[in-house]
Order: sequence, then C-alpha cells, then structure tokens
Amino acid sequence: MVLDIKSIFTKNFVNLTLNQGVNIISTLIYTPILFQTLGDENFGLMHLAFSIVIMLSILTNYGYSLNGPIKIVNSNSNYNRNLIVNEVLVLRIIISIIITFFSYPIITFYVDESLQKILFFSLIILFTEALNPLFYLQGINKILPQAFLNLLSKSLYLLLILLFISKESDTYLANFFYGLSISFFFFIFWIKNYVYKKIIVRISIEKLIENLKENFKFFLSTTYTHFTLNSSLIILNFFVTNKELGRFTLAFKIAFLLRMIPVFFVQSGLQNASSLNKSSVEKFKNYVSKYFKIGLVLTFVVAILTNFFSDYIIYLFANEEIVYSSKILSALSFIPFLAMLNFKNLVFILVNDLKSILNKATFWTLIFMISSSLILCKLYGGIGLACALFSTEIFSFSIHFFLIKKNEQ
Repeated sequence: MVLDIKSIFTKNFVNLTLNQGVNIISTLIYTPILFQTLGDENFGLMHLAFSIVIMLSILTNYGYSLNGPIKIVNSNSNYNRNLIVNEVLVLRIIISIIITFFSYPIITFYVDESLQKILFFSLIILFTEALNPLFYLQGINKILPQAFLNLLSKSLYLLLILLFISKESDTYLANFFYGLSISFFFFIFWIKNYVYKKIIVRISIEKLIENLKENFKFFLSTTYTHFTLNSSLIILNFFVTNKELGRFTLAFKIAFLLRMIPVFFVQSGLQNASSLNKSSVEKFKNYVSKYFKIGLVLTFVVAILTNFFSDYIIYLFANEEIVYSSKILSALSFIPFLAMLNFKNLVFILVNDLKSILNKATFWTLIFMISSSLILCKLYGGIGLACALFSTEIFSFSIHFFLIKKNEQ
C-alpha cells in the first residue's frame, strides 16, 4: 500500500510538474515577446484585464476545482462519475454564457476606454475555466493528458502571437488568443472522450440546482482565494501609473508562476491523502509530513535563487535593466515558501471536508489582503503591494492553523 501511494504521488507530481513546466517555459518565451512588443503600459493593461476576467471565472469554476476530484474518486460507478462530469460541464458553460452576456453592457458604460476593447476580447478566458478537464483527470488519477493539452494550447498561443501581434495596437489580441488556444484543445478533449464515445448522461434542472446549493461553500472558498490572488493588480491600478503597473506586473507574473509550486503539491497529493485518511490516520500524517518537508526545501531553494538572480531574470524578460521590477521580484521571491507552510493545513481541511473552516480562513485572509493592500499601495505603491502580499501569506497560514486547532478542542 505504501509503495502504491508513493508511486501514485510521484506519478501525479511528475505529471503536474510537467504541466507547470510547460507554463513556465511558455511564459519564459512569450512574456518577453509581449512585454517588448506591447510596451510596459499596454502589458500592464493586458494583465489588468486578465486579472478581472480570472476573478469573474470564479463564478464559472464554482468551487469544483476543490471538490470535483474528490467527488469523482468517491463515485461508486461509471454512471455516477459520468453524471458528475456532465453536471460540472453544463453548469460551468451556462454560468460562462450568463457572465459574458451581462459583462458587455457593464464594460461599455463603466470601464475606462483604454481598457474596454482589451477586456471585451478577454472574456473568452471564461470558457477555458468552463471546459477545463483537470478536475476529472485528477479524479481518475490521470494527470498526463492535462500536461499534453497544456503543451498543445501554449504552442498554438505562441504561434498566434508570432503571426498576429506585432505592434501596441494589437494588445487586445493577447488575452483573446490565450483563451482561444486553451478553449479549443479543451473542447477537442471533451468531444473525443465524451461526445464521440456517447458517454452523455441526461441531467435534470432539479439536479443542477441541487449541485449549486451543495457546492456553495466550496464556491465561497474559491471566491475568497481567487480574490486574494488576483485582486492585487486591480487595487494597484488605482494608485500608480499604467507604466508602473506594467513593470510591477512583469515581476508579479514571474512570482505568481513560482507560487504554483505549493498548489500542485496539494493537487498531486490530495487524492492519496484522502484515501489514507480513511484507512489510517497515522499513515496519513506521515504521508503529509514527508511531502510537506520536500515542498519546504524546494520552495526555499527557489526563493533564494530567485532573490539572488532577480536582476538577471528581469533582464531576460524585458531585454533591459528595470531596477523597479527587480526590487519587486526580490520582495516577492519568498512567497512560494510562505505559501508552502500552509500545505498541511489545506490538505487536512480538504480531506476532512471542513468547509466552514476553509471559508472562514479564506474570508479573513481576503479581508487582511485587501485592507493591507489598500493602505500600503496608497503609501508606497508597488513596493507596498509586495509587502502586503508577503504579509498575507503569513496571515493565511496563521488563521488556517488557528481555526484547525480551535476546531479540535
């Protein structure tokens, strides 16, 4: 059993690492191209629009990234598994269409003209979330196809950038091509694996409404988490110029990629942790502790290297020395390590289905992040936001730990 658990974790971790490796390598290629072609101001606006749409995609996801894999693992038949997949896809697609429909008049009347066109064309990203098969692939313990889909979509995205983005006025195409590339291959995946094989289960409106109610707490949790991760650029936008926003975004994008390390540690270990927790609490604790230590060492080494080589990394992306961006990257370099501190807490909460603790912890983390960001951005601009993000990770670990201990009393 131990060997099986080890091999499954290793397989999942390697596959998720490959998936994240594709993200890192593709980002290393297309970010310098976009930054140098669009300029720092348009690059900042592009990512501001991206952050806004990603926050809207919280509604599309509706918490299924957290409990979708577990529901599939716990399904006791192929019929039930297919029913879950159909319900998730239908709900996500319906929500994406509704959001897109209502977003157009809001963008037209309430969004600054410099951002309108970029934001309009960015809405396609909602459908990448709707069609994302990761919840299903995690549930059936087959992560490799996700890495393959990611490779294909990022390759197409890079090709579209090289062919069609050559000047600053092409900024609106960057996010559009991103969403189009990913949505296309996710769509092909579902056609091949479900529609073509005729594995479609009829679902009722009553069942969809029941699912909406059942998943509401997970939805709240992911809402708080996404707002914490993605609202920072939106807050900063109110206090700095577009140029400073673009230069902050360059460093933030690199740091955000590295912050995904703790995320795929949780993703790769969650299924096995859930199984062990049912059979042996002692084995569960040993399993989580072992990979927690590995994650801490890995993220600490990454933090040291990023901090030490921040000037070189920024030069690699921007093809020029940008002292401001280098300082921001140095300030953000330890965030992956701080996020990894929360690994044990998150796994424990998820495998024991402690939705109320997750909601409280993520809610108070969001409140802390927004409050500290508003104050520090107003006082110190981008450097202030970097400090707010750093302190938010510490607060997040503390509040999760405190609420778990309180629940055990």
